[in-house]
Amino acid sequence: MNQYIKYALLSLGSLFAIGRSIAQEHLLTLQGTVAQKKNYEIMIVGKDKDRSFRVFQSIVDTSSNQFVAVFPVKQGRNYSMRVNVMKEGHRRLEQDQSKSFPISPLDKKQLAVTIDPALFSDVKKEAGAVFKTIGQPKNTTMVSGTLRNLRVGAELSFERVDNGQGKILQTVYIDKGDSTYYFAVPIQKEGLYYLTAARGRKAIYLKPGDDIQLDLDMTTGSEVLARKTTDENKMIAQWEKIKLPLQKALQVQKPDRDEFTQLYQPMQKKVDSFLNALRTANPRFDQLFRTAVKLDNNLLALQMLLKSSSEKRGPFMMPSKDFLNVPDYYRDLLQTNKVESADILQLSEGFTYLNLVARFSLINMDAVKRKQLDDTERVAIYMDAVQNEALKPLILKSQLDELEFSVANYSEFRNTFLPFKRYANNAAIKKKYNGILNMFVADTAYIGKSANTFTIPDMSGKMVSMQDFKGKVVLIDTWATWCGPCKAQIPFLKEVEEHYKGNDNIVFVGISIDAEKDKEKWLKTIKEKELTGIQLLDDKGKFFARKYNITAIPRFCLIDKEGNWAEIRCPLPEQTAKLIKYIDQLL
Repeated sequence: MNQYIKYALLSLGSLFAIGRSIAQEHLLTLQGTVAQKKNYEIMIVGKDKDRSFRVFQSIVDTSSNQFVAVFPVKQGRNYSMRVNVMKEGHRRLEQDQSKSFPISPLDKKQLAVTIDPALFSDVKKEAGAVFKTIGQPKNTTMVSGTLRNLRVGAELSFERVDNGQGKILQTVYIDKGDSTYYFAVPIQKEGLYYLTAARGRKAIYLKPGDDIQLDLDMTTGSEVLARKTTDENKMIAQWEKIKLPLQKALQVQKPDRDEFTQLYQPMQKKVDSFLNALRTANPRFDQLFRTAVKLDNNLLALQMLLKSSSEKRGPFMMPSKDFLNVPDYYRDLLQTNKVESADILQLSEGFTYLNLVARFSLINMDAVKRKQLDDTERVAIYMDAVQNEALKPLILKSQLDELEFSVANYSEFRNTFLPFKRYANNAAIKKKYNGILNMFVADTAYIGKSANTFTIPDMSGKMVSMQDFKGKVVLIDTWATWCGPCKAQIPFLKEVEEHYKGNDNIVFVGISIDAEKDKEKWLKTIKEKELTGIQLLDDKGKFFARKYNITAIPRFCLIDKEGNWAEIRCPLPEQTAKLIKYIDQLL
């Protein structure tokens, strides 16, 4: 069949599908304004008889006070708008207020709504949201089309880029049997945006006021047909066709390196030719997309190398944190072609790419030495992996994310992250940095101070003071008979005790926060678990735990030979080598 006739038939088929859909329903455009600059989740919910279903969601942050929702209204269904007002939690946003409003009237094509959380009321159901009929909304960028190979319902999101990572602005929820999607976004800045679904990510270049119509293949996330597009997006579509075979090769649990390389090596000439021909009437796009192509090309290789470094353990394939046995071809190519342009910050894959570049920097290190690196040494190497100061905050964030729950105490935080504090220079990274720091900063009131401030009865009722152990290192295990995680540490603690068997310079002390009335249960557990060392009963924290604000157990603490607190929080015994390293430093 002639390709032009085929293209025309495809176009007519797509238009017919949309036309048929619109004949059964009408599109409602809801332009929203929030009266207070806060963080919001705006959800459009439909109801058909007894079935409720999501239709649309918009995320509104403090950088904007507007949103636009475009969604199909079907006869016989009711629709409501749920507004969740969010507040800053300890580490993430948390819901502060929530209220639902019926959307009315539904027979109009354009509505505006003004939302004011200060007017929310449990008594007046509609207080806080005012709907009115308007003309066609202005200053919105439209992206719409159909989804191919959609066997079940789907979620499709529209993302902007925030410091090298995609940030969802809107999500449409598409029912089984439907295939059309619509986004109307009040964007202020031209650049790369992304349509994302479970199976893929589609880049689009948008300017304020653009109207783009694209049909997408839901099995790959790639563009099938552009019914309304721009020169910039034509270039993006060309690049996506070039890299698609490699993307498909990565859709397995452990890629075959040889098979991938047979595709990757000859593709490099296509990449060079594409970059040489990349020229539109928009030099701003040309510069940004050249960086995007180079990054994509490197990222495909990095992802293959890391996925193929995974190892099978039993029935499971365990992902590797490090690149193993990297062939010389990739060593040379990825080190020579490393991308360090600040334009990375405008690409949604920028964060992922820099994190892999940091890990890749370890490939020249001896394997034994690499395994011996502690977190502090590893982070320092990662931060040195790129020289562009504008990109270092992304590597810092990746390490804050990764080590958030493994940093044991203030000392570890200070040694690992304090040297790079200056790179916590935007709101998101600063929040993460301070969130972890604030977990430990109160401990600094005790470190280096005397630990001889409490006495606790032992198994026979004799009062024991830490003063009794001066000249020795003391490891304290704070636990309870009712604490499952505490009992899980006992086998590991015995390994540590065995390691120091015969060493008179260390004392192991267990401090239980069981109640005095449960003393017999405590004594029975000590016998059953064959606990050794000095065992003390703190009577619900009366003598020790409350004094040092220990609200969660298990907690391990260290006292040095001078009788001063060395650490209020130590690694758990399950991190045996790490805990032994702490103890050895004091011995």
